[in-house]
Amino acid sequence: MKRIILMISVVIVGLIFYSLFQSDNINSLEGDFEELAFERNENNTGPIHRVYVFSVEDTVWSEMKKHSDLLPHTKYGTTEVYYFLKEKISKSQLKLSLNGINQEAKSNCIAHSVKDGQSRINFKKYPF
Repeated sequence: MKRIILMISVVIVGLIFYSLFQSDNINSLEGDFEELAFERNENNTGPIHRVYVFSVEDTVWSEMKKHSDLLPHTKYGTTEVYYFLKEKISKSQLKLSLNGINQEAKSNCIAHSVKDGQSRINFKKYPF
């Protein structure tokens, strides 16, 4: 009886590790995502607001949506992500705050994603 329980336990642990390594993660996505900027409010007692800016090689919309879904998120907080093509933006052109990006950079933004407090994603192509 102990052998059967041990074998079942080993199989279950093996399946857990297999699923862990086979699931999507940020490094496995296509598009060569590069973080250009990040802001987070310092409020640790209320909603946490995160704002990210990433550059991508190509407009693979499904990969961008998966990418924004995999970014850190806090319950009742928001995670906002701006995507740019690599050749259209540089760190020197970009000014990021918790309110978003600067007006000059908005014209080059190819996608914008907001994950709200209930983890619902609002993904827009060419938002500005």
